[in-house]
Amino acid sequence: MARPRSEQAHNAALEATLELLLREGVEGVTFEEVASRSGVAKSTLYRHFGNRAGLISKAAGQCLVEHPTPDTGTLAGDLKFLFERFSQAEDERQVNDILPLLMDEAKRDPEIDELLASMLAERRRPIRTVLQLAQLRGEIGADVDLDTAMSILIGPFTYRKMVERKEVTPEFTDAVMAAAIAGLRATAGAPMA
Repeated sequence: MARPRSEQAHNAALEATLELLLREGVEGVTFEEVASRSGVAKSTLYRHFGNRAGLISKAAGQCLVEHPTPDTGTLAGDLKFLFERFSQAEDERQVNDILPLLMDEAKRDPEIDELLASMLAERRRPIRTVLQLAQLRGEIGADVDLDTAMSILIGPFTYRKMVERKEVTPEFTDAVMAAAIAGLRATAGAPMA
């Protein structure tokens, strides 16, 4: 069990790292800067986190929000529940800001790549389950590839935020959800290829 002082140092370092990550990007996170902002000695940072990637991984990983999988009885109800939760949680907004920063660094750092993969998997998990439930209810075709279906749902949000650099408004979310649900429901009656 960590000593209270050690735990305080650990938490202060993670808080300073997250702040730096959000303000300065991955490049701005250095042991020197984290030590300066948190008041935690560099030697303590190395002892707690090992290296810069470990520090970033721990800080970014703290923002990850586990979302329970809804089962409202309809694909539309389940997706509405999930996407409202995604948009309302403060930690979720931080994740939305952190993910693009990690994507570039993940190309060069295997530890950051592993963190990114686990964060993305956790974010996709409830959506995948909701789609599986919709398949079981016959709302979408049993042969629909769930990875493709998730791309149909998530892709417009990624494009809006990362390419267009625009806000994802409730109106945008409603339009994307309506179109995606209509397309996915149309597969329920589609003949097998």
